[in-house]
Amino acid sequence: MKNRILTIALLLLFCNAVSGQGDNIENLKGSWIGKVGTNDWALRVMFRLEQKGDRIKSYLDSPDQGLKGISLDRVWRTGDSLFVDATKSIHAGIVFKGVVLPGDSVIEGSWGGALPLRLSRTDWVFNLKTNTNPEIPGYKIVTLIPTSPLKDQKATGLCWCFATTSFIETEAIRLGKKPVVLSPMFFVIPTYMDKGERYVRMNGKSYFNEGDLTFSALSAYRRFGAIPESVFCGKEDPSTDYDHGDMFGELEQKVKSCVDTGKGKMTIGNLRSDIRSIMEKTMGAVPDTFIYNSKRYTPRSFAAEMVGINPDDYVEITSFNHHPFYSRFILEIESNWNNNYYLNLPLADFMKVIGNALARGYSLGWDGDIYQGYNNGFAVLNDTITNVTQEMRQNAFDNHTTEDVHNMHIVGIAENGKGKRFYIVKNSSDAKNCGGYLYMSPEYLMQKTISVMVHRDAIPKDIKEKLKFPL
Repeated sequence: MKNRILTIALLLLFCNAVSGQGDNIENLKGSWIGKVGTNDWALRVMFRLEQKGDRIKSYLDSPDQGLKGISLDRVWRTGDSLFVDATKSIHAGIVFKGVVLPGDSVIEGSWGGALPLRLSRTDWVFNLKTNTNPEIPGYKIVTLIPTSPLKDQKATGLCWCFATTSFIETEAIRLGKKPVVLSPMFFVIPTYMDKGERYVRMNGKSYFNEGDLTFSALSAYRRFGAIPESVFCGKEDPSTDYDHGDMFGELEQKVKSCVDTGKGKMTIGNLRSDIRSIMEKTMGAVPDTFIYNSKRYTPRSFAAEMVGINPDDYVEITSFNHHPFYSRFILEIESNWNNNYYLNLPLADFMKVIGNALARGYSLGWDGDIYQGYNNGFAVLNDTITNVTQEMRQNAFDNHTTEDVHNMHIVGIAENGKGKRFYIVKNSSDAKNCGGYLYMSPEYLMQKTISVMVHRDAIPKDIKEKLKFPL
């Protein structure tokens, strides 16, 4: 997930980690719920204070917005006053300040210093919905490409890696390989090392965040191979959920300190080594060799034998008229930190590629926006938008109502009882009750998509003949 604030007016989708400190914070462990709003709107807010090792961590849930497990920076108590800080995680400062009333069962306070918020203890557990079955009642599956099991990125911003890993696994199945579950986290370590190096070389003027693109996962695959998730899950304790808040905070501090105070004191080699060491504290060390199905592999030999894709066979396709069609250009989005090239097609041909790919058994990686019409297992625009034009798509990109926010994986087509078709999309996040499989309308795809990744052989011949370069 690309990190971005989603408000209540201040609520968000994914963020960083939290620490607990201060007086008697132990007494406040558990869940607290209240309602915040104005005369026009009201939303439930839930804080969860949980013991994580030797620390207390605080998470924010918004049941009415379908958001769960939002990590905050820190929570502390001074006397009877409780503070919850989100300065770094959502750039919102102190999001809650309250007074703990006698008995430690009610906290009277305010959200963001402006809206009253009274929190009470609760035993209620808020859970988001996950659609583990790609078939939704009332819809008929037209095309469904065989794919791998669902994965959950949990409290990380690594949708790019989870979506691309699913894509790679699915391409291996298409090529006739025995299905294998790969480790998304294997691709993350070299990506952060590369991204950190570029950030320092650019004197802090390059993108350094949890978000990224399919290019980075494919680059890591090309250079280092792949590894089964059963061998490297990317967690020191396999029984825990992914939570990269603390790790990313330390990584961010490291690269910024290299820019601010590292002149004459550091080398790129040491920086890369330090990034790896920071990540290994949370993710563990990647083995040089491993046994899988009674055979010893290296990541490279495993990729060659058990996966078998050629990363150079894949292309990212987009459709924007601020660059010539049928040409390549560097797309101007923050997460394109490595200046990767996209193939630019008119919207009609863009949609033709998607339809042709699915009809021929090729799935597609998806990158786009999920802040309008994305909820409860569907991604749809409002009913008044029935014909998305090239100009509408361009305007949405130019005015930032379509942004590079999330990555998913398109694996099929379904249709409702009236014959209207939807794209079946495989997700790695359950935010907004869209975990597992969701259905995306064609209008949504045309308006809210940044790009799709697909095998070059899925591009129709007549479109290839229009290209201004060999593909």
